[in-house]
Amino acid sequence: MKKLATTCIAILTLVDLANAQPAPISAKEIMDRVAAVYASCRTYSDEGEVSTEFVHRSSPTQHFFTAFVRPSSFRFELRFRRGLLYTARYVAWKEGDLEKSGWPSPPYEREAPLERTLLNLARPSRGSAVTIPGLLLPDLFRTMSLLTSLEELKLAGEEKIDGRQTFRIEGKLQGQILKLWIDRNEFLIVKTYRKVNLGGFEEETTTKYKPKVNVEISNDKLVFNPPSESRSAQASTPNFGPSSSLPVNGTNLAPLMSEAPRLRDFGSSLRRNSKENAERRSKKRGNINEEDVVRVDTDLVVCDVLVVDKEGKSIPGLVEEDFVVKEDDVPQKVGSFSRGDSKTIPRSIVLLIDYSGSQLPYIKTSIEAAKTLVDQLNPEDRMAIVTDDVQLLVDFTSDKEILKAKLESLKTNALSGKLGRSEQYDALIATLNELFNEEDLRPIVIFQTDGDRLNDLTGDTPSNPYLPKRKYTFEDLLTAAEKARGTVYSIIPGIRLVGLSEDEQLKKAKLDWKNRDEAAVELRRLNNLPARNSGSTSMSDTSLSRYLAHWLRMQLALTGLAKYTGGWVDFLEQPDQANEVYKRILTDINQRYIIGYYPTNRTRDGRRRKVSIEVRGHPEYVVWGRKTYFAPE
Repeated sequence: MKKLATTCIAILTLVDLANAQPAPISAKEIMDRVAAVYASCRTYSDEGEVSTEFVHRSSPTQHFFTAFVRPSSFRFELRFRRGLLYTARYVAWKEGDLEKSGWPSPPYEREAPLERTLLNLARPSRGSAVTIPGLLLPDLFRTMSLLTSLEELKLAGEEKIDGRQTFRIEGKLQGQILKLWIDRNEFLIVKTYRKVNLGGFEEETTTKYKPKVNVEISNDKLVFNPPSESRSAQASTPNFGPSSSLPVNGTNLAPLMSEAPRLRDFGSSLRRNSKENAERRSKKRGNINEEDVVRVDTDLVVCDVLVVDKEGKSIPGLVEEDFVVKEDDVPQKVGSFSRGDSKTIPRSIVLLIDYSGSQLPYIKTSIEAAKTLVDQLNPEDRMAIVTDDVQLLVDFTSDKEILKAKLESLKTNALSGKLGRSEQYDALIATLNELFNEEDLRPIVIFQTDGDRLNDLTGDTPSNPYLPKRKYTFEDLLTAAEKARGTVYSIIPGIRLVGLSEDEQLKKAKLDWKNRDEAAVELRRLNNLPARNSGSTSMSDTSLSRYLAHWLRMQLALTGLAKYTGGWVDFLEQPDQANEVYKRILTDINQRYIIGYYPTNRTRDGRRRKVSIEVRGHPEYVVWGRKTYFAPE
């Protein structure tokens, strides 16, 4: 009887425990709760600490502070400390539509997009600048949030952290280890651990948070307080450490904050997914100002093609009747026809220039060559200028003096050390998504870059391991080019590697290494950084092979992009070749044929359709142009 009573008590105890505690939930359910808490909270604040071990050595301790009041009051501060001394301080701030950055070395206070400032801080902050801000403001970033980027999630148990009972979640971010400790009651992140691979060495980072949600936040935590020039003044300022003119981890970050005007909120499409961008394109069609453009039937398919013989020589003098057009193998009737140099069909040209450090040797002559191109535009042509820091330097205009003045200012900035940020693919996809519409009969992009940020789009080893993946891929870029109906001409400043034998490629790669190394030395001089000796002569065979593989891949991507859109690639191996390269592009544009047809398939289904164009009776001719397009939706 006593044994039975003991058993009953045990059963009742188990029942009570079962009723008192919820059933275990999965790692995905926990992370969904986390995302919901951050995305819906009224206010958020934290203070945290980052500790890093790299090759068995500790990096300076970092402290950060976040304050946020929905919808648009935000402040993030990052501070570096050695011992008891703070050596640098960075601030990212937003109040309504006003966004600023505070940057040391020397002290900077600038209007700058909040997203850009936080992305710049991702590497030096070991990810803390984007982890929580990416959850609080998911629509602000062109990258995916930390949570949506995680793979192989599993619930690895529970643990008490600073008095909080937490779930421990383990997973991988871009193939590298990540652990999170989530408050069991509030579903807030209280600790993270990351292990990333940097050039064959592992870096281990632990970040601790003291988060609070839906509490009152005092105004002093939201005020913009940038670093000042006086170290002594900052030392006596409450809650803030002194700044320094020393770069963080040997990197001079100040030039990255130089900003051009943000016309049209250019780059906003980078923060949206493909469906949202499609909806905005549809709305833009219905809101086009009738007085500003020539209205055309949006069902008209316009193809911009170049006809060449087997030797690549352009074939002039063809007429409408010479062309055979098919869509999805169904013959089509040509509805409009003109030559590429016709002054009656305006061209919408975007000149996209990468003026980052690696492009420094080519900037001066490239800008002068671009001015020559501007001079030769037809009266009805329009041109816009975009830079690799995702800035619309000048919107579409036919005013040649404005275009040349903006180009000159770009050259002046570059030669004084104020260089771009090498986000060339971001700038290109923003151009394709935002600048063209159905009224642009001949959308053309002249894309001058070495394409060194390709890995950011392909999901391979990122240039910054603390940044989550982009919201779009290289394939999305190709689709955007199709939907914009744009022809892309890729100009690659650098030594040509494509199409050479392996021995020739290795020789050329070493020369390219030398050129880039010299440009890096010049860049350090322009930014008043300590000089260093060139390392080009000491390159090992293994390093040279890796270097070759990297840049060959960059060049193949730019070549494929141009070919996919009906354009071609050219190489700017020496600065004095710039004028010749730009002249070839203009000649190609003028020698093309503009063929339009109304498809027999009138279904507005938004699907990709195949286009083929041949010259009647001349199977030996090659018709160079885009092969597909997307039907209207």
